Amino acid sequence: MPNIMESPFKSVSILYRKSHIWLNNGCAQYDLTAAQAVVILIVCDFGMLTQDEITKRLGLDKSVIAKTVTKLEERGFMLRSTNAKDKRTYDIQPTKKAWEVYPAVKEQIDICFQRMTQKMTDDERTEFRRLLLMAAETTLGQDD
Repeated sequence: MPNIMESPFKSVSILYRKSHIWLNNGCAQYDLTAAQAVVILIVCDFGMLTQDEITKRLGLDKSVIAKTVTKLEERGFMLRSTNAKDKRTYDIQPTKKAWEVYPAVKEQIDICFQRMTQKMTDDERTEFRRLLLMAAETTLGQDD
């Protein structure tokens, strides 16, 4: 068993913390936090999602997503409406303001990924991206 300094959990923790800091710093010019930027990114990627779908796709707590969406709605980035099929569910859509910052948010995400993989070759970077996606999808597919 490797020691904690060689643990993949430590590596994941470092990557999460540093990328969050970098994204916070990069999105500050748009008056967005990293958490808000990621919600804008995922909602724009899909055009519309329910609040529950955002929660599931990001693997975050419902209350965290609810607070983030509320803040984004108050600031004019999101529209929230009652789902036609399930009145207990909200549909979340991006506004024009969200679409305007979307390319910049995507760019900041790319910058963060480039920073964390700057010592990798293009092939290693591609493989790392593939493996991260596989691990995330596997993790999201499991019950807590």
